[in-house]
Amino acid sequence: MSSGEQLKYGSVPYRWVENTGFEVLMISSRKDRSRWIFPKGTIEPDEGPREVVHRETEEEAGVTGSIEERLHFETVGKQQTMFLLQVHKHVDHWIEEGERTRRWMSVEEAFQVANQMRRSRPEIHGVLVAAVDILDKKLATSK
Repeated sequence: MSSGEQLKYGSVPYRWVENTGFEVLMISSRKDRSRWIFPKGTIEPDEGPREVVHRETEEEAGVTGSIEERLHFETVGKQQTMFLLQVHKHVDHWIEEGERTRRWMSVEEAFQVANQMRRSRPEIHGVLVAAVDILDKKLATSK
């Protein structure tokens, strides 16, 4: 980790859509709205990792939900801890709506997006693989 870089905490928000399957919510980067990422941010005083995840997900994506498993993935040059977050509430207006776009994507579409950015943002692909692995296991055990 470079000096001054802080550990970031974030989420892969998801929902189940009947007859479609799992969808993940991705948000546009503030720097480049054509690049899709997952909500994340740095810890503030008197905050723990889970509080960061809830706050950042609500501020950046306008959704709230329950934090589930921690996602284990490999990344180079980025210090991130990500969690799967099942979305329970989706608001029409949120803090960063003027700075970001949000979009629900099928798993297949999210992988297409992640593969397009694999050179510049390999962590997006890695965290998505980890999330889908857990979601597939959830689906298999619920049948």
